[in-house]
Amino acid sequence: MTEAQAITDILQHCKELSAFCSQNGWIINESIDYEIIERRPDSLLIYVTFLESIMEGSGCQCDQKSCYGRLRLKLNEQEEIVGVKPE
Repeated sequence: MTEAQAITDILQHCKELSAFCSQNGWIINESIDYEIIERRPDSLLIYVTFLESIMEGSGCQCDQKSCYGRLRLKLNEQEEIVGVKPE
């Protein structure tokens, strides 16, 4: 698995990304984008953007909000992602 695939997979499944939601909505996985802004031997710092789907009480989507934030991805010695922490 490439680095890009590993990061995308983590972002689509980690609960830490929801810390950047503003309305307690759902993350639209297809909208997740990121940029690596710092690279260390034991971690990556990434800037993440995505759309949050805001639902009405009836269960219909009523809006989408742009969300963003920074995540620190912890790496092991094999450069595999082993942890995620909002920054």
